[in-house]
Amino acid sequence: MLYRKQSFYVLISIIISYFSLYFYPYSKKNIKNIFDVILLLFIIICLILSITSFLLFKRKKIQLIINRLNILVHFSLFILIVFFSYYQFNKINFLLLRKRNLFLILLSVYLLYLSNKRIRRDIELINSMDRIR
Repeated sequence: MLYRKQSFYVLISIIISYFSLYFYPYSKKNIKNIFDVILLLFIIICLILSITSFLLFKRKKIQLIINRLNILVHFSLFILIVFFSYYQFNKINFLLLRKRNLFLILLSVYLLYLSNKRIRRDIELINSMDRIR
């Protein structure tokens, strides 16, 4: 399972998504509006998609689709954080609190992109081996 580079990239993405959830201030006192609930929900969805992609290491095409969906959810989370920070009353404080999450989201997107690249290479290699037979 971890002998392939793409599985390693997805595992690091899982760890990063977990840290993004860990750094998110989600105690009952901090969740005051619907924005925080939406952002927390998106972070949990990203974590679930990363774990699913990691567990489907034998089904490369499905893993590729799940990774693309995960990248899309990560980008939408990034856009939502920036959008919500613009419309918050205390804009600077909101964005400063989420600065770590923004960095972790971009890092996770990059790792998922590398994983997709490796999965495509594996699919091409398998297809070329099938042609030779």
